Amino acid sequence: MGKVSVIIPVYNAGKTLKACLDSITNQTLNDIEIICVDDGSVDNSPEILREYAQKDSRIKVISQTNSGQGIARNKGIDAATDEFIGFVDADDIIEPVMYEKLYNAATKNNVDCVHSNYKVIYTATNMYQQSQLVEAMNIRIGKRIFYYDIPMYIEDIKANIISLFSGPIWNKIYKTSVIKEHHIKFPLCRMQEDTCFNVNTHLFFKRFVCIKDVLYNYNVHGESISTGISNAHFDIFDSFKDLKEILIDNGFWNKYENYYEDYIFLTFLIHFPHIPENQRAEFIEEFKPYIREEKFENLKSKYLQ
Repeated sequence: MGKVSVIIPVYNAGKTLKACLDSITNQTLNDIEIICVDDGSVDNSPEILREYAQKDSRIKVISQTNSGQGIARNKGIDAATDEFIGFVDADDIIEPVMYEKLYNAATKNNVDCVHSNYKVIYTATNMYQQSQLVEAMNIRIGKRIFYYDIPMYIEDIKANIISLFSGPIWNKIYKTSVIKEHHIKFPLCRMQEDTCFNVNTHLFFKRFVCIKDVLYNYNVHGESISTGISNAHFDIFDSFKDLKEILIDNGFWNKYENYYEDYIFLTFLIHFPHIPENQRAEFIEEFKPYIREEKFENLKSKYLQ
């Protein structure tokens, strides 16, 4: 068994794929497997994957008809054989020491998951923002209980599990055995699928740790669905249903129902600015089944002026 299985869903990523693969194949941690799932690309991505697989025996290429990155990542999980799993998007770049740092932190602290800081890079302006992971976690829970490099027990912060783990998947490594034992997969929605996966995994993890290192470079460009003005943001309602099913199926609904509603409201604040103006009233109306009547009416009065 190797150390980290790195899963990369690939769809028409020919412009960025080589830089992404170079950043992974040049990791200081050599004992990794690189699982590339081609999601029916119609550009030169398949040729690039074949070229790199011929040069590096650690690269495995899986091909599927276009089905979305959720299914692509799930196929990668099925194929993963290493101790931990990590995810990289095909238009991003990781630091050379990323998986060495994450793996060493995992084994040193005997944890199921390691989180790192990251950069969000706006490619159009070449400007970036750097995450402050621990600070953000402490703000969300209103207390100062998180510290870098000190393992946290999930049981101690379960009341905040939805808000704390609604972030990205690509700045982490996850214990493979836990994912496979509990058959954890990505939902098929196009928005907030990371939240569903993160909450589902952390419900079953015992300990995690955050490290200060900035290890992942997430590129935001004009073609991004998640940051552009688009009715694709209506897909968040699919993720709400998936997350609720996860909580119910695993016996956590009664404990987390109120926190689920708080997460719904936070998600509204994130996505509302990206909804076309002529669809904003419809977007707000879609929230009615998910939050209490009083909060829904406040939402309408504040954002439908």
